[in-house]
Amino acid sequence: MSKRKRRKLWAWVYGIFLTIYTLALATAVFYALSKVWAYAEEYEASQPEPVIEAYVEDLRENLWGEGIERTLSEMPHEVQSNEDVAAIVKDMLKNEISYSRKASPGSDDILYNLRCGDRVFGQVTLSRDQSKAGEVEFGLLPWIISGEEFDFNGLYSSMEITVPATYKVELNGVELGSEYIVESGIHYDVLEDYYAAYPNLPTKVTYHFDNIIGHLDPVVLDEDGQPFVIDETKDDSQFIHTVQGAEFDRLNDFAQNFGERYRSYVSGAYNPDYGYQRLAGYIRLGSDLDTRMKEAMDGLSWAHTQSVTVEWVTLNSAIDIGDGYYILDISSQTKTLQPGQGTVNNLQGMRVIAQDSGNDIRAVTLDIYQNEDVDA
Repeated sequence: MSKRKRRKLWAWVYGIFLTIYTLALATAVFYALSKVWAYAEEYEASQPEPVIEAYVEDLRENLWGEGIERTLSEMPHEVQSNEDVAAIVKDMLKNEISYSRKASPGSDDILYNLRCGDRVFGQVTLSRDQSKAGEVEFGLLPWIISGEEFDFNGLYSSMEITVPATYKVELNGVELGSEYIVESGIHYDVLEDYYAAYPNLPTKVTYHFDNIIGHLDPVVLDEDGQPFVIDETKDDSQFIHTVQGAEFDRLNDFAQNFGERYRSYVSGAYNPDYGYQRLAGYIRLGSDLDTRMKEAMDGLSWAHTQSVTVEWVTLNSAIDIGDGYYILDISSQTKTLQPGQGTVNNLQGMRVIAQDSGNDIRAVTLDIYQNEDVDA
């Protein structure tokens, strides 16, 4: 056989071999890829998230039914009608359902809490679908819903609010009775220093209500039955009504006279006996303030103030605290002539508790909250 014929034969054999090899390689690659895709599909089907996602989506659309409506109607909801509850829960279930994974130590199952807003109202269990054991190639079994529990008590919320004892609280138009008061006798922060001496000062109470399905905001009504919005950034002075009109004018007359005589007396510019006699008609004799003024006489007799002028007295506010007692906020400024110092201008703020007996008004206690020298 010639060399040329042998070369053609080997080329023909090589071509056949290469074709067979290529087909075999392609078959192997296709087989390997098919296994990769099969594994990927099996792996995807074995993930729990799509299962719980589909379950929750179905709940949003189909959970409400006669059974749930009956269950909710049997749950306590004193300030809500069945219709109110149904409307609230339908909206919550449609728009607020979510889920969160729950720890399940020692179990192959996966547990999820069903949530409505921030409240848990059920639990779902996912288990491996053992019926598919003969259908999976890589042992990655899919998940199925194997259990579900509902407890709609998780839809309950509570309300707690602190208001003056004379105020009322309504929920959904229903006034809460005293049985919902969990704490009483709470002091006003701005009156804290006065309760020991004046136990009849106003106090606050705290209402607590549990059986609210969904969420309700309380409506606060003042003594006149008018809605009152509590400002959490303010102190309890927002609950106190300051005196106005003729009553304020009467207290203002007292404040002017008392303020002038008190500032003149404690300046030391007057003879102490004379200064006390001018002041005595405006303080309750035998009171703590009266005792303090008498005890100050000896020290005032050594004062070297040459003269005093009470330039102005202002009644800033007056609070009626009951039984004829008032808390008066009084500011005043004096100009004194002091040896070696010259003229001194002093601004002072005081809180005075005064009693109106009907015949006259007299100071009982006095606290200085501001005392500073100022420029003329």
